[in-house]
Amino acid sequence: MPAGADPEVVALEYDSRRCGPGTLFVAVPGFHVDGRRFAADAARRGAIAVVAEDTLDPPVSIPVVRVESSRRALSALAAAQHGHPSRALTVAGITGTDGKTTTASLLWAAWSGARIQAGALTTVDWRAGSEVIANKSRQTTLEAPQLQEQLANLRDRGISHVALETSSHALELSRVDDVEYRAAVFTRVTSEHLDVHGSRQGYLAAKARLLEMVSARPDGVAVLNVDDEFAYPPLSRMPVATRISYSISGAQEADVRAVDVRSAPGVTDVRVQTPWGDAELSLRLAGRFNAENALAALAAACATGAHLDGALAGMARLEQVRGRMERVDVGQNFAVVIDYAHTAGALATVLRELRPLTTGRLWVVFGSAGERDVEKRGAMGEVAARLADVAVITDEDPREEDRLRILEEIAAGATGAGGRRGETVVVMPDRAEAIRFAIEHALPGDTVLCAGKGHESSLIIGTEARPWDERAVAESALLERVVSQ
Repeated sequence: MPAGADPEVVALEYDSRRCGPGTLFVAVPGFHVDGRRFAADAARRGAIAVVAEDTLDPPVSIPVVRVESSRRALSALAAAQHGHPSRALTVAGITGTDGKTTTASLLWAAWSGARIQAGALTTVDWRAGSEVIANKSRQTTLEAPQLQEQLANLRDRGISHVALETSSHALELSRVDDVEYRAAVFTRVTSEHLDVHGSRQGYLAAKARLLEMVSARPDGVAVLNVDDEFAYPPLSRMPVATRISYSISGAQEADVRAVDVRSAPGVTDVRVQTPWGDAELSLRLAGRFNAENALAALAAACATGAHLDGALAGMARLEQVRGRMERVDVGQNFAVVIDYAHTAGALATVLRELRPLTTGRLWVVFGSAGERDVEKRGAMGEVAARLADVAVITDEDPREEDRLRILEEIAAGATGAGGRRGETVVVMPDRAEAIRFAIEHALPGDTVLCAGKGHESSLIIGTEARPWDERAVAESALLERVVSQ
């Protein structure tokens, strides 16, 4: 590059393999590898400069811009590249341990029902008005360049309100530093990703950053769960322009509260009291936890411009969220349910919801991801042994960790809680085989819960992401059983 040249940046990349002429390469430190190692590769592919936190080894012949944090720089650069799209949008961030996807989807539905041009970016899909595209990235919240691109696309299509599912990873790793959130919506905060955050308090601190970002705005809105005994007290003390609380238990201090919840397979009806009036909320979703998610979405929608009646009508039209309490039915005389529950708390919630709907035995097929929070493995086994009749422990993305060791750590929690190995606790590494086993042995009136994968379209074993469709596997097993009979 000639001395003093000021070349045009045509692309922003943090993966050297995607670099080409005119690319600005941001060397991001990762969990397994340091992006600085790939700066020379980026230069060979045409990158015009490198953004990095420290010196490069080997050095490169193109300019290097030193920054304190590559991740923060990546976020700022991505937002600038796309013209700071969130400034033209009302963005509501939804965070918490469980329920984020359903709450975001319900918020999109509530806005849409109120004739607001709404979008949503969730773990499961990306929505722009009535268009829905599956999210195949396996990321709840995209990396900053892809996220800002999605927000810009929504802005350019005339969308005014966006429900953005916001993970603790995204908050911790600066992916959303330059998203100008209007609202922070909190589902329950339990415990997850301690491999990244170090402790439960560190996990909550990461979540609280979303509220800190909203607190800086004169029109900021916080939607908080009164029933969350862990997160609500510290979050409720943080300053914000408008604070709206909700409660599924009907707590009198809550602004939006349920006074009656009636749930049946596939539907839930809730009588609610709100600052905007009392109403009946009808959902095509099962479970008290989905009613709780709906209260959060309703509060956020009405606080950001939706009329109550329109919001209720939109939420009533929302179909089943893929991989969330999703029933698989080919005419069998027992229930098969798919849910994304992948923490001890979520697993306990779903099992408790299914127990009163089950006249026979309650089965659960589940695992715990490799290279992730190891502390939850035993806890999940303990929950399964206490709340299910039969626990089938199987793979859930073991990655490069020893898959059998993961399963044995889960099984130890199950047997420690009274489960009997080979009887009420079965270890079966192959997930398809495990699902077939449970379905093959289910009796009339039983319920088989397949937990942990939900909507995901791949199963990661080693470094290979193998195609996966939990519903298709369950349906195949059900049809095999029908044929064999």
